[in-house]
Amino acid sequence: MIKKLSKLTIAMAVAAQALVGCGAAGNAGQENETTAAAETETAGEPELSESVPNDGRGELISDEDAAALAYMKKYMVEDFFGDGASYEVYAPDGSDNTEGFLSYIDHGISFFASVYSGGDEVVEDLPYMMLNETLKSEKKDLESNGYSDVQLGKVVKNGADRYVAVSAIGEDYFGTAYQERMLFYLDIPKTGVAVLWQIEMNEMQMDEMTEPILAEIGQCYGIGLENLVPHGDWEKGDAARKVEAQDVYEPEEGEPALTKVDGYQYLGQVTLSLKDGEIPCPVMAPMGATTRVREDSVTASMHGVSIYISGGFTGTDQYVPRMKDSVNRLYEQKINDESVENRNVHKSEVMKISGYQDAYYYIVDYETPDTQTGEYYQTVSVNCRIIIAEKFALLCDITLRDNAFDTSTNTLLQELETAYGIDLSGYYYEE
Repeated sequence: MIKKLSKLTIAMAVAAQALVGCGAAGNAGQENETTAAAETETAGEPELSESVPNDGRGELISDEDAAALAYMKKYMVEDFFGDGASYEVYAPDGSDNTEGFLSYIDHGISFFASVYSGGDEVVEDLPYMMLNETLKSEKKDLESNGYSDVQLGKVVKNGADRYVAVSAIGEDYFGTAYQERMLFYLDIPKTGVAVLWQIEMNEMQMDEMTEPILAEIGQCYGIGLENLVPHGDWEKGDAARKVEAQDVYEPEEGEPALTKVDGYQYLGQVTLSLKDGEIPCPVMAPMGATTRVREDSVTASMHGVSIYISGGFTGTDQYVPRMKDSVNRLYEQKINDESVENRNVHKSEVMKISGYQDAYYYIVDYETPDTQTGEYYQTVSVNCRIIIAEKFALLCDITLRDNAFDTSTNTLLQELETAYGIDLSGYYYEE
């Protein structure tokens, strides 16, 4: 971004200098003012600036009204390339303002401002020439940086001020398309002086603060930015990419590999070697990007579902009493956890798994706070024990975290139900 801005700043300075001594061109500039983008605008493209209404005055907000602003602040920006005079610029609070260049980058908003002057005789040409040069430079830079569908609006009057909107489609690191919207605004505080500010809005980085800040920017300059907010499909596309990326199964070199099983989309089969190789045991497990298979265990985590499968010595043939002790211990642990405040902790009975002579499972579910946001989400611990030899069991532990559920979760849960004879229907993902 810094490289791009420096090129734009140079182009603007050159444009301002070129205006000096060409006052005779005033009439030509006036005639072409409403079609400043005509040389670069593609036929049939929408005129984006028409969706940015104005109050027709082009005046900055009063100091009295400014006092009520929550996100904006008045800065004095120096005419660094001219006579050193300073001019008012309303910009998001927290902007950096040094050597005639103001900048702010946060909440998906990039806001930049500079002052340019060209002399009294070029007052009519200054808005037209500066915006036209800006658009030419911007379109060239966007296309050279891989943006597509670059759309330029018409230059629109707002009193003595002028502005124009730009839109483009970019791709993130993973190739997911996102929308970028921009507005270039020339505030004309006095004859021959233009305060150019531009705002860029990136769909990927917007949050709950973006629109309130935009509303106040518009309030300060008498324009409405609501319709300029990007409303592309990046969030939906990125979510779909993250879902699909979890399903890419690439076994590590030398490790046993799960193989596809008819009728299953996510689960594959592999034979584990348990009890020091005495027991070959075929198991079903999710096939995804995090799946790892060892000689005697499988781990995987995808779509909010984590699973660990291994073998274990039970030390007893009293399986149900032992599992009752286990579920009670886990229940008490989650209620009395001193490191985190869990809530709504529940436990099930020890339930028999159909299709086996000796196979049981229990469930403990609870709500726990996210370590980053503090918001509570449901965690479900499912513990299965399938007896496969005397005092030896196949252990299948499944953990569900509903803050990571997605559109593939229910299919995966249903496949685990089929493969292991358990009931997880009470925890299906609801959009």
